[in-house]
Amino acid sequence: MVQINSEFVVKSHRRHLLLGGLLMLLSLLCVAMTIMFVYVNNSANRRVEDIRHQYRVISDRREAKVAELTNQVIVLQKKLESPQGQVSSKAASKANPAAGQASPPATSR
Repeated sequence: MVQINSEFVVKSHRRHLLLGGLLMLLSLLCVAMTIMFVYVNNSANRRVEDIRHQYRVISDRREAKVAELTNQVIVLQKKLESPQGQVSSKAASKANPAAGQASPPATSR
């Protein structure tokens, strides 16, 4: 007859229990590391989104400044073009006098 509470059976169960406990601890460690990874990844994603939002705000401000400076340049170009047009028309009228106002040809010696 075989005894149920033999020393072999107890050692066999002890090994199985130790192995099961070790595997359970490893699985708990994996679960804990997964939770930490998800938490860190989530906070990192939030930080990245905050940084992107800050850069969008900065970019919008920069674009507004560029638009304002562009308008100022256009206004200044119009101001510069209007006197240039008047000066060039005055210079053209002085260079080409009217037919009745032509000076007599110079005599050659």
